[in-house]
This record gives sequence, structure tokens and C-alpha cells, in this order.
Amino acid sequence: MTKNKWLVLAITSAVILATMGYGVSQYDSLPATMVIHWGMDNQPNGWMPKAGVIYGIPLIMLVIHLITVGSTYWASSHGQSAPRFERITAWIIPIVTIVMYVVTIRYAQGQAVNIRLWAIAVVGAVFILMGNYLPTVPTTAARQGWTGIGFNVPWQVTNQAGTLKTMRVLGYVMVAGGILLLGSLFLPTVASVVALALVIAAIIVVMPLSYVWTTRSH
Repeated sequence: MTKNKWLVLAITSAVILATMGYGVSQYDSLPATMVIHWGMDNQPNGWMPKAGVIYGIPLIMLVIHLITVGSTYWASSHGQSAPRFERITAWIIPIVTIVMYVVTIRYAQGQAVNIRLWAIAVVGAVFILMGNYLPTVPTTAARQGWTGIGFNVPWQVTNQAGTLKTMRVLGYVMVAGGILLLGSLFLPTVASVVALALVIAAIIVVMPLSYVWTTRSH
């Protein structure tokens, strides 16, 4: 991993841990038990002790961040570099952490927070960002199961054009799904549930299709 990538990883990790500072500054105003999960109807359905939220959530998100970015950098070093996609990936978890951490604390302090709005907005934005850059990711069919950075399959890839098509279609699905999710915010709660289900189903459908596209004869 290059020095620049180490620097990005260090900065983004520091951003995640820095959220603790806000949590500590609000510590005395928070209840002993805090809500950490809500249903699509904004009703709480999961709780955690205050200390677990303030200190535990940033640490958990840091671990997820290190795994996500680490696997992306590893894929890049074993294939072809995709700088723009890597930068997007590196900043997703820090941004999600900041938004959801602050929202969780504000809710615990009794402020009116539309959890559905923030959750769907974040997920939709991530889908749009990731989907927008997926078609630009370089691919290679040099060895079994490898189609490029961050995208692996358990079969022999024989059609390079098929891998490009897979990335392009998956990108379109994610962008369209993100827009659909954001649009659902203007409709009743059930619309967001249906939209999320449709996006997940579409992504699942792409996977068997990718087998056809990446293995068929030129």
C-alpha cells in the first residue's frame, strides 16, 4: 500500500474516532440507556448502555472501515488501481458514522429526529456514489474468480467484455436504486420498505446474470 493510501486510511480512521469527542461532550445530558435502532416507522426497537454507544459505536465502525478499505486496497494491489472508487470507499464509513452518531445522540436528548429520513438518505446517497463509479473500475480476467477491484466470483472468468457489462449494469442498478430510495421519502413509510426490497432483489438478480456474461464465449 502506498504512502498516500496509508495517509487516507489514517485520516479517515481519525475522523471516525473523533466522533467520540462529540459524544463525550454530551455525555452528562444522555440517558443511561440509548436507542440505537429504529424500525422504518421511526419506532425504537434496539437499545444499548450509554457507554457502549459513546465509545463502542465508533470503535465498531472503525473495524468495519479498516476491513472495507483494507480489502479494497488489497484488491487494487492485486489487480488494477481505481483511485476514484478507492477514495469514495474510504470516505463512506466516516461520513455514515458522523451522521448516524450525531442523530443517535440528538434523539437521546429528546430532539425531534426523523430517523427514516436520515437512514434512507444516507443509504440512497451511498448507492448513488458507489454505482456512479462502479462502471469506471478497471477489470481483469487474469485468473479464476477475479473480475477487478472489489468484485470477485467463484467461477472461471473467460469473457472480459462480460465483466465490464456486469460492473456497468450493477452500477446502473445501484444508481437507480439510490434515486428510488430518495424518492420514497416523499411517500408513506411502506414505499421506502418496498424500494429497499426492490433494490436488494435487483442486485441479487445481477449475480446469476454475471455468470452468464463472464463465462460465455466471445
